Amino acid sequence: MFINKCFTRLLLITAFLVAGASAQAQVSALTDSQRSDAVYTCTTCHGSDGRGNPVIRAPGLDGRESWYIRRQLENFRAGVRGTQKSYTPGLEMHAAASVLDDEAIDRILNAIEDWRPIARHEGIDGDTARGQQLYNSCATCHGLDGQGIEAVGAPSLAGRSDWYLMNQLRLFKSGYRGTHPDDPAGEQMRAMMQNLDVDGTLQDVVAYIRTMDVTESE
Repeated sequence: MFINKCFTRLLLITAFLVAGASAQAQVSALTDSQRSDAVYTCTTCHGSDGRGNPVIRAPGLDGRESWYIRRQLENFRAGVRGTQKSYTPGLEMHAAASVLDDEAIDRILNAIEDWRPIARHEGIDGDTARGQQLYNSCATCHGLDGQGIEAVGAPSLAGRSDWYLMNQLRLFKSGYRGTHPDDPAGEQMRAMMQNLDVDGTLQDVVAYIRTMDVTESE
């Protein structure tokens, strides 16, 4: 199974390298069967219940807002995300999304709606008291309880895996996310990240976020 997943991921990278300008032609040529296959492709890395896979850095999609997933898929499809050749997970997502049409994205979102939030028993080390103080600036957009605020384009943070949160914060900090002019929400996050150091304060913030309750769990 692991070999099959690795092979699939290699195919996605290859698709990105050879597709190039023909991506839009592929989108318009999607068949109904291919749109259904797109849903299955997501489960290859993110799991049949959306719990994700830290080994291959595939985040959990369970309980994730459909509006946020749509925005990220559209960003990957348009090359707003996932075009840095030194970051493999981004390349894979860009390759996978570049051949999706709007109806395929709709089908993916419909399938993901059934993935309820899964309780995660993780425990990243950090000073949660300090993290709570630092999180106050995050709460303006993401909410005091980490449930997110759609009106400002800020997704929920509660219930997300600690490794995923740390990874995304580092990507914003380093410029792998939030530097494209067509990603205003990402640019805002990158600006916020400049006030946090990578090794200390980030871990404290994530440790505090991990104390937040998930609305639903199983």
